[in-house]
Amino acid sequence: MGYNPFYNIENPQLMGYEYAWTNFMKGHGINDTTISPAIFQSWERCRDRRTRFSPVDPEGAGGRRKPDLVTAAFVEDASGILRDIFRDLESDCFYGIITDRTGRKLFGLGTEADKDLDRLKRISEIDSFAEERIGTNCFSLALELRKAYCVAGAQHYFEPLHKYAGYAAPVLDVEGQMVGMVGLYTLADRMDAYIISFVTAVERAIENALKWRSSQASVEKQREEKQYILDTVSDGVVYVDDSSRIIHGNRRLFDLFGVKEDVVGGDISQLVTTPPIAELKKYPYSSICSNCDNKISIINHRGESRQCFFNRYKIAENGEHRDNEVWVFTVYSDIKKWARKLSGGNTSRYTFHDIKSNSQAMKSVIELAKKSSTFEAGTIIEGDSGTGKEMLAQAIHSYGPRKNGPFIAIDCGALPSGLLESELFGYEEGAFTGAKHGGKKGKFELANKGILFLDEITNMPYDIQAKLLRVLQERKIVPIGGAEPIEVDVQIIAATNKDIVEEIALGNFRQDLFYRLNLLHIKLPALKERENDLQIFLEYFLHKYSPKGNRVLDKETVDILSAYDWPGNIRQLENVIERMTIISNSRVIGRESIPDEILKSVSVAKDVLAFDVEECRTLSDMCAYYVRKTVDLHGGNIKRAAETLKISRATVYKYLNRNDA
Repeated sequence: MGYNPFYNIENPQLMGYEYAWTNFMKGHGINDTTISPAIFQSWERCRDRRTRFSPVDPEGAGGRRKPDLVTAAFVEDASGILRDIFRDLESDCFYGIITDRTGRKLFGLGTEADKDLDRLKRISEIDSFAEERIGTNCFSLALELRKAYCVAGAQHYFEPLHKYAGYAAPVLDVEGQMVGMVGLYTLADRMDAYIISFVTAVERAIENALKWRSSQASVEKQREEKQYILDTVSDGVVYVDDSSRIIHGNRRLFDLFGVKEDVVGGDISQLVTTPPIAELKKYPYSSICSNCDNKISIINHRGESRQCFFNRYKIAENGEHRDNEVWVFTVYSDIKKWARKLSGGNTSRYTFHDIKSNSQAMKSVIELAKKSSTFEAGTIIEGDSGTGKEMLAQAIHSYGPRKNGPFIAIDCGALPSGLLESELFGYEEGAFTGAKHGGKKGKFELANKGILFLDEITNMPYDIQAKLLRVLQERKIVPIGGAEPIEVDVQIIAATNKDIVEEIALGNFRQDLFYRLNLLHIKLPALKERENDLQIFLEYFLHKYSPKGNRVLDKETVDILSAYDWPGNIRQLENVIERMTIISNSRVIGRESIPDEILKSVSVAKDVLAFDVEECRTLSDMCAYYVRKTVDLHGGNIKRAAETLKISRATVYKYLNRNDA
């Protein structure tokens, strides 16, 4: 212990610290008025744990740990403030320090001139001001007491620090949690009461910087959250200030107008509309409770026009009314899309305009279908698979007085009897095991004031047919497990791909239900019966699957497709054209893209009349041969072969079963 009694002879306060420290180290008592309880308790802790002076971290200042975001922000703000202060500080003997909440040094900055660097060199070399590393010091006590503290001269536990005076204060974040400490060290003989106030002022400046950063981060977070919410809105939204400048816009707005985000800050007239923006500024304001829904057009950078509703709203900021506005553009097609979603898809998509045909047979069908729509008559649509029965039913819905009501479709053959009953009529809660909580509305109830389309009605189980008949007679349903009947106002359109009269004769369909449903009977012709329509569909589907309009079919391909029977009708034709546009790599699509089954079928058809004279020696032989070839042509479909030959199925079977055939 190299104690020099005359070391601080000019400063009685420092001399008192030296005497007290010496007595403590010798195991003697100390004067409580000279050394504070906090200093004394720190000395005792250092003595009891046998603390060794180890100011240098072998891994370097602050260790190798990467600071977290909060610590990094604290260091950035605090170091910036220290640099600003030290730039104007007149004293040439201060060393500023920033530590984390444990005392680990994060930043250090000195004011000494080059010739005086050695005076605070020992302080600048300290990597950690934790008590267990360098004993009692201003940072360890500021950490313990959570307030600004000064440790000068021999108040330090270790003698190498006796010639310094340190001042430190804890720095708290906006939530009152300590994020670190800031402090100043100088020579002990330059200690002064003002320095602790100075450090406290620096600490407050750092805390204010952290609060500002936090508020800015909060504002930015709120801005990002608002932008995220705004970007999820399906409408185009733009915020316009009192100078007609675009202050903000959402992604939908930029997409609709085909502009980039750099329009923000520019005049609202950059957006092109009909009527022009100057006219829109004169439109009346909408309110939260009432929209004006002005009909306008927006035009994108490619000159494409889209119809939409326009509303403008007056807004207030901080309780003050200004001339800032929010403009909202709602595209018609978006409204229709959401309407379909809200109705659960229970609406029609097709109209009579969507039915493509030049054939007289289809014109008669459409005229009859329009009467079904106008008079809300029960209707049976009969037609082969793929002829467009549901499309026609939807067109009936779109045309008549029920067009604003629901269009509900159900496949009567796709569900077992018990499930089909619950789907049609609904059920009450607890009606059966697994019943949905709260029950479920049936298709009849959902179709109220609209149309219920019963597809493949001839496949409906016989027991359900009886219950359906009762509903049609009484116009009331009783849900499964329910007691009270529910009145329904529903137009029924049924469809089948079978001969419904023949199904009645076979005992598969109730005759009384047929009479109830069959107020109007529409028979959809097969594609082969629709003269001149094949070419229409070829052009339509070719354009649909080649939107650029640069694909064509060569003459041979058209001839082959025209010669085909199309048992799957329009649905099959669409699938074939889509497949051909995918397979073909040429602008002109040739026969190599035609499916093999079509090529084979057309080839067989050409060979039907090539009789073997030796095999067909009699007229009966020739008839049997022709029938057999026709059945082969239709892939074994007896019904279609009979229709082609204009004979009964029984006659077809007679020729097929000939022993000599």
